[in-house]
Amino acid sequence: MAKINHLEMGADVLAHQDVQVKKGFMGLTVKLIYQPTNSVIKIKEKEYSAEDGRKLENILSAAPKDVEAAISNFPVSAISMGNMKLQACISDDHQFVATQLLAFKDFGYKPVTEMKTYTGKTAEAFAQLF
Repeated sequence: MAKINHLEMGADVLAHQDVQVKKGFMGLTVKLIYQPTNSVIKIKEKEYSAEDGRKLENILSAAPKDVEAAISNFPVSAISMGNMKLQACISDDHQFVATQLLAFKDFGYKPVTEMKTYTGKTAEAFAQLF
């Protein structure tokens, strides 16, 4: 599992008003909490083909109320090694999602989209991708 400091959107997630950072033993471990529901946030990553990456761009560009419909209209499936990567911070209760799509360019992953955050039913629908 990736660490929050290794994510492109890591600083933005840490700065989010609803995310609380709890440091563990001597500051070596970090636990993220979604404050409204007091749920632990986990970091997830999946890789996709270029074609599925375009579908994910469509999903992420949809209005929050249309995300669930976009997910059903643009089905995607993860692969073991792809040139598109979807990173997400998802609360255990699926009430919060922060996500960003990246593409492999110049020997590293570069952001394709800005960080998107979803809450409530939209977050539950988006969490189904993971």
